[in-house]
Amino acid sequence: MNTPALTSTHLTITCVGAGRLGTTLCRLLLEQQSTISISIGQVLNNSLESSLRAVEFIGDGAAAKDSQQLKPADLWLISTPDDAIQEVSEALAKSGVLAPGNIVFHCSGSLSSKILRLPDDQCYRASVHPTHSFANPTKSVSTFPGSSCAVEGDEQAVKLLNLLFAAIGGMCFPLKSDKKGLYHAATVMACNNLVALLAMSKQMLTEAGIDAAQQELILNPLVRQTVDNYLNNSDPADSLTGPISRGDETTVATHLNALSSNPQWRGAYTVLGEVAVGLAQQQGFASSDDLKKISDLLASATDQ
Repeated sequence: MNTPALTSTHLTITCVGAGRLGTTLCRLLLEQQSTISISIGQVLNNSLESSLRAVEFIGDGAAAKDSQQLKPADLWLISTPDDAIQEVSEALAKSGVLAPGNIVFHCSGSLSSKILRLPDDQCYRASVHPTHSFANPTKSVSTFPGSSCAVEGDEQAVKLLNLLFAAIGGMCFPLKSDKKGLYHAATVMACNNLVALLAMSKQMLTEAGIDAAQQELILNPLVRQTVDNYLNNSDPADSLTGPISRGDETTVATHLNALSSNPQWRGAYTVLGEVAVGLAQQQGFASSDDLKKISDLLASATDQ
C-alpha cells in the first residue's frame, strides 16, 4: 500500500463532524510544532452554517456542503456521535475520495477502530480517545495538554497519531481494541457516575431535612478531602475511611434501615459497600469476622 501519510512532512486533515471535540483537535493539530506540519482540508457538519463556524474557530480549512464536495486528504477525523461513525466511514469508502495509505480515525471512547468500514487494502484505521472534557473549545485549547489519550488501531496509523497527539500535549498510551468498552466504562465510573453519586448524596440530605446551603458546607469539604487523599495515594485502599473500614456492622445496619424506603439509594449503597469491603480487607484495620458480617448484611439487603 502506498503510504504518503507516513512519509510526508506535510499532511492535510479533513474532519467530518466538527463539534466541540473535532474543532478543538483540528485547531490544536493545526498549531502543533512536530516535524510534520498540518493543514486543515475541509470540515463537514450537518449544516453549512455549522461547518463555517467550525472553520472560523479552527483558523484554517474550507466548509463542505455535503460528502460529494469532499476532496482528497491524508488524514480523516470522524468526530461524529458514536452511532454515526460506521455510517460515515461507509460513506467515505463509497465516495471514492479516499486514497491508499490514508489514515481514518475516530475519537470514540467505547468503540474500537474496527467500527470503521473501510477496504483493508485502502486505508489505515485507528482511534484516539482523549480523557478530556471538551465542553468549551476555547478553554480546551489551553487545557488539553496533559490529557491522557488511549490509542489503538493499525500499527502504521498508531505510530503517526502518537507523534501528532504527543505534539499537542497528549499523554498517549496503547489500548487493546477488545478492551475499549471496559476502559471507557472505567472513565465513566470515575467521572459521570461520580457526579451521579454526589447528586444522590444531596438527595439524601434533602430527604433528611437539610437545606441546600448546609449541604454544601457538609459535602464540599468532605469531597475535596477525599479526592485529595485519593490523588495522593496510589492504592485506593489507603484512602478508605468510615464504618466499613473500621468494621462497624451496627452503623452499616443503621444506614441500610434508613435507606429501606428508597431502593435506588439502597442498591447503590450495597453495591459500593461490597467494593469497600474488599478495600477494607486490604487495609487490615477491621477483623475478618466483622467484614464477613458486613458483607453478609449487604448481600441480604441486595436480595430484599
